[in-house]
Amino acid sequence: MNRPLTRFSTLFLAAAGAAATALAATAVHASPQQDYVLYCMGCHGPQAEGVPGKVPPLAHALGRYMRSPAGRNYVLRVPGAANSVLSDAQLAAVLNWVAQTFDAEELTGTVPLFTTEEVTGLRHSPLPSVLATRREVVTALATTGLAPPASY
Repeated sequence: MNRPLTRFSTLFLAAAGAAATALAATAVHASPQQDYVLYCMGCHGPQAEGVPGKVPPLAHALGRYMRSPAGRNYVLRVPGAANSVLSDAQLAAVLNWVAQTFDAEELTGTVPLFTTEEVTGLRHSPLPSVLATRREVVTALATTGLAPPASY
């Protein structure tokens, strides 16, 4: 009587293990758009528009930050990026997807996309003052062309 239950248990555990492995593989290979939906959209919104007065927009802003080293540094060190559960490679891919999707007009041949190495080198050192750094970066960007909004 015990034997059929053991075979069933073994088959069930094997199937459950295979399903868990497939699920883990799916999560690892999520697209940047899927990662945005899962990890960023809750705050930044479906169109990356942010929430006025609370959450900064990424649309029509991210590409502008990407024009300067200070802007790139700022983006990679804000709390959402510095503390994200995404790997460095995933974060680079999500930021590039957002910029290409919602701010493509800002991405010229002179504006490089984020690299994994760049993300790794900057994101793990959070900003001491996000708003002060934002003001400095926006002011500097305004002298070279369009800048993101000074406040959100």
